[in-house]
Amino acid sequence: MFTAAPHHDVLVVLVQIGALLLTGRLLGEGARRLGQPTVVGEIFAGIVLGPSLLSSLIPQMGAWLVPQTPVQGYLLEFISLIGVLFLLLVTGLEIDSRLMRRRAGAAFSVAIGGLILPLMAGFALGWVLPDRLLVQPDERSVFALFLATAMSISAIPVLAKVLMDLGLTRHNLGQTIIVAAMIDDTVGWTLLSVVAGLAAGGTLTLGSVLSSVAGVAAFLVFMFTVGRWLVGWAQRWVVQVHIRERGLSLIVVFMFGGAILSHAIGLEALLGAFVVGVLFNQMRNPDAIPDEAIHTLERMVMGVFAPIFFGVLGLKVNILTLFQQPDLLVTAGIVIAVATACKVIGVYAGARLLGKSDHWTALFYGAGLNARGSMEIIVASIGLSLGVLSQAMFSIIVVMAVVTSIMAPALLRWTFARIQPVSGG
Repeated sequence: MFTAAPHHDVLVVLVQIGALLLTGRLLGEGARRLGQPTVVGEIFAGIVLGPSLLSSLIPQMGAWLVPQTPVQGYLLEFISLIGVLFLLLVTGLEIDSRLMRRRAGAAFSVAIGGLILPLMAGFALGWVLPDRLLVQPDERSVFALFLATAMSISAIPVLAKVLMDLGLTRHNLGQTIIVAAMIDDTVGWTLLSVVAGLAAGGTLTLGSVLSSVAGVAAFLVFMFTVGRWLVGWAQRWVVQVHIRERGLSLIVVFMFGGAILSHAIGLEALLGAFVVGVLFNQMRNPDAIPDEAIHTLERMVMGVFAPIFFGVLGLKVNILTLFQQPDLLVTAGIVIAVATACKVIGVYAGARLLGKSDHWTALFYGAGLNARGSMEIIVASIGLSLGVLSQAMFSIIVVMAVVTSIMAPALLRWTFARIQPVSGG
């Protein structure tokens, strides 16, 4: 029999959502005016309100801002899940397959370097970190694979925002780096689904790896054949139905459908939402889904769901533990240094050796793809929910994502200033 959540638990969660949204929007705007991605301010909203600052300094406030019961935690986590599904849907809508094909050659050389070295370095780092940072030390191989996957991903939203500020969205350099990020993220999300399957299975064997890969492959084949046909048919059908906001409703229904399917077969629900976004980007019928529907969706996600999601992530971080335990602070520094070095060096090597780029252009690519931002934080939240990451390791990865995102705009401006006379990339 259906029973409602306790009245007080619902009240507390409503207070948390309101506080996170208000603080996230204010700090996000402050970050934007300082030349930083808004996601940085939105994460700091959760950090400021959570155990890292206010909730520790004023326990009475913490009783309202941080979940105190399992029900409060479940409610807030569910709202956060809805937010990240929408965020991945919008990210998929940014995947331009025509642009990817046009710049595929140059972008592939950049992307391959940005994948191989971070994967190798992340896997190696996963084997040498202390046991106490692992939830299950006897499952270190899964942890190492997860860390490798996390280090390989870049942040398309952060990159897109910085390139807009620099006026490089239509420049060869801008197109190449966006397509390279698309390739890295597509491979990264596929690997993440494999690792999630391994985490659920518990053991790492050739059979389990092949089974996970087969599950991802089967899902992608289904979505890009049957799913593609369904998207086309549904758009033709809604053109004949005179319902307000039909295009927006159609995309959201398909988002939940893709998430349900991927989750039902043991993959991450986020993969389904992401793939649905890619499909609608490729096949969107303007008569069924006008530009205004896409803009409305993006405004809703960026103005409401994303700040809540990133604020919830900030609530889960306790920066005080890093400063209270010097060894954790040192570990965070090592993770940031390894993540930055392997991404920049890997991208640089790929661009120089395979793409034949010049020195500053290769550095420009490396500086941009080093930004982890929202994608890294989403990956970290998945690792925490799967039990692959401990709370301390989750905090370290979130700090790494924020630091690399703050670094990116300045490094991109600095490197681009030295290659402006060159028209191509």
